[in-house]
This record gives sequence, C-alpha cells and structure tokens, in this order.
Amino acid sequence: MGYSDFANIFSEKTKHKSVETYAAEHRIDLAELKATTAAVFKESGKISAIKHVNAFFALGHPLPLFSTKDYVEKIELSISNKRVE
Repeated sequence: MGYSDFANIFSEKTKHKSVETYAAEHRIDLAELKATTAAVFKESGKISAIKHVNAFFALGHPLPLFSTKDYVEKIELSISNKRVE
C-alpha cells in the first residue's frame, strides 16, 4: 500500500483543509509555493513535491497528507494539461 492509497482511504471519510487555506492562514505566498512545487515535481516526482510543500511551510509538523497529496496532484494535472496543448 503506497502513500496514495493511504491518503485516499482517509480523505473519503475526513474533511480536510486545502493547502491554499493553510497558505492563507500562515501568510504563505501561494504563487511562489506553486512555482517551486511544480519545479520540484518535474525534477524529482510526487513524493519530493509533497515533502517540499511541508518544508515550505516550516511549521515543525507536516500538513495533513491528503491536503498535500491533493495539492501536488492539482499541479501534476496542470503540468499534464500544458504538455498536451
């Protein structure tokens, strides 16, 4: 069972805040987060991108896995859509 399976199990049962909501609460520059996360995703993949999001917030504890997973998957989808065009 991978991290994606684990996150999917809990995301179906639990409401969670989005990374965008956390960013607003912690005054994080969302444009910079998106750009740097996309760069990490392209270079190193999904797991590294999720770790990057957590490191960017520097809270001392990670954001919920389903929040970061959903955020990175949105970026993955936007990258895939740009490649198709």
